[in-house]
Amino acid sequence: LAKGVAATSLDDITSRAGVSKGLFYLYFRSKDELLAAMQDQFSARLADRVRAATDLAGDWPGKLDACVQAIFDSYHERHDLHEVLFQHAGHVSASHRATHGLALGVIGDLLAAGQAAGAFDVEDPAATAVLCWAITHGFDPGFQGEPTVADDRLLSAARQLFRRAAGLIAGG
Repeated sequence: LAKGVAATSLDDITSRAGVSKGLFYLYFRSKDELLAAMQDQFSARLADRVRAATDLAGDWPGKLDACVQAIFDSYHERHDLHEVLFQHAGHVSASHRATHGLALGVIGDLLAAGQAAGAFDVEDPAATAVLCWAITHGFDPGFQGEPTVADDRLLSAARQLFRRAAGLIAGG
């Protein structure tokens, strides 16, 4: 986080981790492979957090709200790490693109389950999940430009959009 990916050397990494280069190379072939593993881990933790939050929510509209809140909270709590891993790394690994699907899968599963329960009116849960996931990228202040929109307004708008995408009417 302090130096960014490009300026961080393998010596920096192994020194900070308190391991030898030999041990590093036992697990990773390169700094890029370590970065890919960190991207994968970040994505998996986000998907787990969203799944846990939606599992705990009571009703279907509450599950959608919990999904939005979990993504928002995760993004804001780990914004610096997200920026380093995905914006400043210079590339997104192929394995990350696959694990990026974890978040989409959680959202898609939620929409499909709500559809199956008769609570949502979603024609294509997988495609709708892609659009819902895209909505959450607005939580990034860099995505918004200037001036930025207040967090409470973003959360309210994202909740409303998720609900509408799921076929719920206002207050639904």
